Amino acid sequence: MPEYKYNNSNRGIRGTAKESAITGCKLSSGRVLSVQRNALESNEIIAKKNRAKFGRALVINFLSSPGSGKTSLLESIAPVLKADGFKIAVIEGDVETDLDKKRIDALGVPAYQIITNGTCHLDAKMVNGSLDSLNIKDTDVIFIENVGNLVCPTSFNLGEDMKAVVLSVTEGDDKPLKYPAAFYKSKIMIINKIDLLPALDSDISKIKENALSINKDITIFETSCKKTAEAGISGLAAFIKNEIKRKTEDFRKINYNTYF
Repeated sequence: MPEYKYNNSNRGIRGTAKESAITGCKLSSGRVLSVQRNALESNEIIAKKNRAKFGRALVINFLSSPGSGKTSLLESIAPVLKADGFKIAVIEGDVETDLDKKRIDALGVPAYQIITNGTCHLDAKMVNGSLDSLNIKDTDVIFIENVGNLVCPTSFNLGEDMKAVVLSVTEGDDKPLKYPAAFYKSKIMIINKIDLLPALDSDISKIKENALSINKDITIFETSCKKTAEAGISGLAAFIKNEIKRKTEDFRKINYNTYF
């Protein structure tokens, strides 16, 4: 079973995996399956607790390869949402350093850092530990920036409302086919860094075709985070605003029905 150790340093949570629940390293094949199953079942229990703690806040779990531009997207989206009065919080996941959190801090957005110490994904327990330190009262949307990895993070439910996979055009057209789970499990795909297309051989129509062959219902946005372009950011922000309103309405209906 994975064992995580936590401390209360100002950098956030540190996690160390004794044995990987995904790769099953140093375990026999039969025991690997048992460890994976037990880890995921335990994770689901905590994910449900997280969802209750999140309350009416919309929670989006960002998945991507390293360097796709997840933090840059947050830097572009946050000011748009804040300008319309929406309250935001961010949970940052990284193998090491709090560099991305510092970028979010500069926006005046509450953020909490989870440092995994080599673990290739966030799990529900890590996120649960962050919620005691991150004030999410009256928060409208919580962005979780997962560790840069298109494999392991797809297996762990964090209690989020949706996964969003970010793919930069520099990564090529075939990533949806090579890493199908990330695209199949995501509600939206963000094709980022489209300002670089003139310098690349990437075919954006092929990226879309491949993604839709994996998940015909995935909603696709094309974005650039260059301050001079801001292409697609307004459309993505509008989508998030609508999802926030939908989540708030659903939450009120559930609470009303429960009360009466």
